[in-house]
Amino acid sequence: MPASYTPAEKRRLAWLTLRAAKQSLAGDRNVDTIGDRIKREAERIGERAEQRGRAEVAELERRLSETRRAAAGAKVTMRTSRGQERADARRQMHEHEQTTRRIERELRRYR
Repeated sequence: MPASYTPAEKRRLAWLTLRAAKQSLAGDRNVDTIGDRIKREAERIGERAEQRGRAEVAELERRLSETRRAAAGAKVTMRTSRGQERADARRQMHEHEQTTRRIERELRRYR
C-alpha cells in the first residue's frame, strides 16, 4: 500500500527502532521484550502514512484524468483551427501532455 511519511515521522520511527533494538538486546532472546507503547506508536505512524499515501494517489489520479481531458480538448482545438489559435492550442496540448507525464512518473513512485 502506498505510504507517505513526513520527515518528522521518519525521525520518530528511527528513534522508535533504536529504542526497540535496545529493549530487544536487553531482554531474553526467546521472549518478545519490545514495549507495547513502542509498537502501538510505530503502527499509528504507519497507518497515518498509509492514509496520507492513499489520499495523495487519489488526488494524483484525479489530476491525471483532468490533464488528459484538457490535452484532448486542446488537440481537438488544434485540429479544427488555423493560424495563431492553432499554434496556441498546440503549445497548450504539449504543456498538458508534459504535465500528464510528470503526474504518471509521480504515480509510479507509489506503486
